[in-house]
Amino acid sequence: MNRNKKLWATLMLLLTAAIWGSAFVFQKFAVDELSTSFIVASRFTVAGVMIAIATIKKWHRIDKGYLIGGFVAGTTMAIGTGLQTVAMTFGTTPGKSAFLTAAYCVIVPFLCWVVMKERPKKNHVISAAICLIGIGLISLEGNLRISVGDGITLACSAAFAANIISIAFFCRGRDPMLLTMLQICVAAVWGWISVLVTRTIPSSISWAAAGNVLYLAVFSTALCLSFQSIGLKYINATVGTILLSLESVFGVIFSVLIYKEQITMKMAVGFAVVFVAVILSQLDFAKEVDEKPLENAEN
Repeated sequence: MNRNKKLWATLMLLLTAAIWGSAFVFQKFAVDELSTSFIVASRFTVAGVMIAIATIKKWHRIDKGYLIGGFVAGTTMAIGTGLQTVAMTFGTTPGKSAFLTAAYCVIVPFLCWVVMKERPKKNHVISAAICLIGIGLISLEGNLRISVGDGITLACSAAFAANIISIAFFCRGRDPMLLTMLQICVAAVWGWISVLVTRTIPSSISWAAAGNVLYLAVFSTALCLSFQSIGLKYINATVGTILLSLESVFGVIFSVLIYKEQITMKMAVGFAVVFVAVILSQLDFAKEVDEKPLENAEN
């Protein structure tokens, strides 16, 4: 029975990585018609309602700690998702976005150093150096400058790293799904505030655009967060992290198949280098977080 649970957990995490990878393409399609603010607001509103209904019996447990945690996590999630989405309006492709966003895995240990005074280990320093090389191969243009879109995507990976730290901190002694529900609702509120400030409520929405946003809300957010929470209960956390990091690989696959993105040899090498850095950043955690729940940045 235990082996069956691990098998199903592995399949759930692989499916989560695949859906998150495909989400980069649907995100790119959505920005062709809708504003970043409206995409973020509507996406998190739909997902928030779904998870709120699923956790309604737990609402009585919400206290000041949950509210503070939900606010901090939701704010960083809104910033990360907003930056990731707006970067695509500046020309960043789904494949590049997938791998540049994955840099958050390398950033997290250094952010822990600043926030929690936990010094990075040798593998973190090495993986950071390797990741920088990969980012250079992916993003540096002929003038040795990073494009605006790629630069914004790297900023979004830092915001997602902050989101991971906030979840790790506020989840201590609290229900992960309840905190997830609160952070999604907070992200939705920030989204609608942004919509009102920027006055970007669309006068009409095509069926295609609505479908793209619903996919992001229902599958990439609500369903994947549920699969992630269930899957990580029955599988080694390090293995789980590596499985979820395949999101970047799936992102490129779907971008080539659906978005018809052209991958150059330089970019392909950069993707491989970043992926190696992400894996290396996790390998030293095997003994320390074997049973520790973990959260990942969603798309």
